[in-house]
Amino acid sequence: MKRLNTSGNDQVPVLECTGVERRFGGLVAVTGVDLKLEKGEIFGLVGPNGSGKTTLTNAITGFYPPQKGKILLGGKDITGTAPHKVAGMGVARTFQNLALFNGMSVLDNILLGRHIHMNPGVIRTALYWWLARPQEIANREVVEEVIDFLQLESIRHELVDGIPIGLKKRVELARALVAEPHLLILDEPMAGMNQEEKEYMARFILDARAERGVSVLLIEHHMDVITGICDRMLALNYGEMIASGIPREVIKDPRVIEAYIGGAHGE
Repeated sequence: MKRLNTSGNDQVPVLECTGVERRFGGLVAVTGVDLKLEKGEIFGLVGPNGSGKTTLTNAITGFYPPQKGKILLGGKDITGTAPHKVAGMGVARTFQNLALFNGMSVLDNILLGRHIHMNPGVIRTALYWWLARPQEIANREVVEEVIDFLQLESIRHELVDGIPIGLKKRVELARALVAEPHLLILDEPMAGMNQEEKEYMARFILDARAERGVSVLLIEHHMDVITGICDRMLALNYGEMIASGIPREVIKDPRVIEAYIGGAHGE
């Protein structure tokens, strides 16, 4: 699958959603959602539980294609594209619930993030020293660089089962980064973290944008994180857009305050 080169034209949004709607039977999970993420942005997506944040990201990544609307990646229509093809176009994500493989080491979990760059086959295996080994070395170099970038060297050989939640979230971020994405979707990467761990993760996200040129769609409940590192944001409630724009302005919107504090399912 050919990866989209979104770095070639700064005028084309990395991601653009127009009128996205996703239903599950009679339940409207998201409807009429518009989102535009420019190159190099960290864009926040917020809302109470059940507001449609994860459904929208699943629509973007192909897990639950929208019934209405359009999704463009680097100007190309990817609406309804299968998840593995979206990943091959340069989109990586982490999940709200950790999706690490217990019983495997930190290193092995991160190595799995390189699978979209690998070309397995009988011939490559038979000619390992000439074909497969150089690719294996190149993939390992990327992984080692990301381990160093996220300061995971000291736990590289530990099983992910036994490390703290903050480090597990960092391992999942590492697995996403080794895919060398143009667009990084982070679904509540700071859930369950203490303040120090949140600050570390926020710094790593900012550094990933600055040093690796990734654009970030950040789904978060922590408003201090959104206002601290996001350039723009969109707030959802009951699957609908209620406010968008500069974070410090959006969080003052009465509809956002009502959704988080006074709403029936606010937090």
